[in-house]
Amino acid sequence: MNRPIHKAYRSVTLLVSIVIMALSANVAFAMNVKKQNLIELMTHTDSILIGTVSRKTDGFQKGLPFTEITVDVGQNIKGDHGSTYTFRQFGLIKPKSTGDGRVNLMVTPAGWPTYAEGEQVMLFLHKAASETGFQTTAGLTQGKFTIKGKQIANGIGNDSLFAGVKINGKLSPAQQNLVKQAGGAYATDDFLALVKTAVKENWIENGVMTNEK
Repeated sequence: MNRPIHKAYRSVTLLVSIVIMALSANVAFAMNVKKQNLIELMTHTDSILIGTVSRKTDGFQKGLPFTEITVDVGQNIKGDHGSTYTFRQFGLIKPKSTGDGRVNLMVTPAGWPTYAEGEQVMLFLHKAASETGFQTTAGLTQGKFTIKGKQIANGIGNDSLFAGVKINGKLSPAQQNLVKQAGGAYATDDFLALVKTAVKENWIENGVMTNEK
């Protein structure tokens, strides 16, 4: 084997090894991610938006597989994303040809959020990764809420979302019932109003919303 071919082979092998290691780490993280309540989701969130998924596609960025999601933004609750926001999440939509006769099987890891065009969502987004720019939701599926008319729920059915959460602010009767609800879909308007107020009035920073000890 001549040197150029040998060098190229080693480079490809190294890249594949890195990607496999990254995928394994991501899958392990997804399987072990703990349930997060609303305070934890908001604390680990860089921005919050509400909108409709208008487009999704996938591809490769420097050899790393990604799914690209575009959201038509209806409301910016935290951060300003303009009228549309596009981000890339690790993993393909489905196995994809690499163009050299091989097929990359690294789809979105189990436990990570997936998206459908036309889907109405509320996203609690992590800050984009510094090296890849990849971005996903806080708590993975927990930070992606799907809105279906008058009901809203995250990827684990809002399980434990208000577990241990104490709110010292004034809540409407409907919001008080929501906080007491152990899980299941919430009334969309009540939940959105609560989150908007919590962000606008800095409930966490000001000690209005705290974790019970």
